[in-house]
Amino acid sequence: MNIKYYKLFIFFILKSTTILVAQNSININIAIPENVNAGTEFNINVEIQKTNVNGFAKLELYLPVGFKSNVNETAGSTVINQGQLLKFIWVELPEKNKFNIVVSIIVDSRIYGYKEIYGNFHYLLNKERKKYPIAVVPLNILNENIKPNVDLTSEIKINKKVLPEKINNQKTIYRVQIAASKRRITKEILQELYSVTTAIKEENIDSWYKYTVGDFANKEDADIFRLSCGVSGAFVLTYENGQRVKQN
Repeated sequence: MNIKYYKLFIFFILKSTTILVAQNSININIAIPENVNAGTEFNINVEIQKTNVNGFAKLELYLPVGFKSNVNETAGSTVINQGQLLKFIWVELPEKNKFNIVVSIIVDSRIYGYKEIYGNFHYLLNKERKKYPIAVVPLNILNENIKPNVDLTSEIKINKKVLPEKINNQKTIYRVQIAASKRRITKEILQELYSVTTAIKEENIDSWYKYTVGDFANKEDADIFRLSCGVSGAFVLTYENGQRVKQN
């Protein structure tokens, strides 16, 4: 083969390989046991590998009914727990190319049989939103005391639903902080945290952008909203005459 053509051939091979690598910029592996006993606890380890991907991202994990989750490692994300759906939202992804999320799962003692965990990873690539589907991860729940026809979906932790509303002429009100960032968060990302963005207030305090949802006439309603909004780490704040009261 002519050396000139040989060099061109090698160039195109290398270029094609580079394109293929760029297309595979996200890789996600989920590690769980194959078999788990009902009434016990186990960990879900999510390993995320990325290449040249930065900025906003969202990981969604769908869990079977009867799985109670507790996030041990967040990798710097904001966690939203919506029952069987766990969301991990990054305004800015971690700088390192490989990082982990660890979720501890308590398995309800009444369930058994084949179960599945699956999800999606949303991210930005060249300012275009991409979706990386996570393959179904199967596991089997072992239960010596099988109780068929158990419907766990009917269980409700919070019976009272509270929504924020505008309150006038009240000296003391309460709001729930759902996010804080050194960078301003866009409306699209805020919608991932709470769908009604008109209820979100932005404040710049000590070089931090802080985002709260309100208003609530009393602390009890604010606390019910905090528990039901699903944002892990959300907390209630008091405002006097429109000014945030510093916490001790």
